[in-house]
Amino acid sequence: MLRFLFLGLVIYGIAIGLRDGWLIVKWSQLFYNVGFSQVDPEKPMNWSEFIIDRLTENESKQDKD
Repeated sequence: MLRFLFLGLVIYGIAIGLRDGWLIVKWSQLFYNVGFSQVDPEKPMNWSEFIIDRLTENESKQDKD
């Protein structure tokens, strides 16, 4: 039970840190390092463009099958 309390506090702390600007995540650089080579690590992340590109890729793959 104590583990769940600790986990909850960690998640809460990370969420507050992101909201208040204490933690800054460079999403484009993170995705590039993970393996998304189409993302430019120097540009800020455009979430709508990223999601739309992923959806169109999935649709084109399904059409080929």
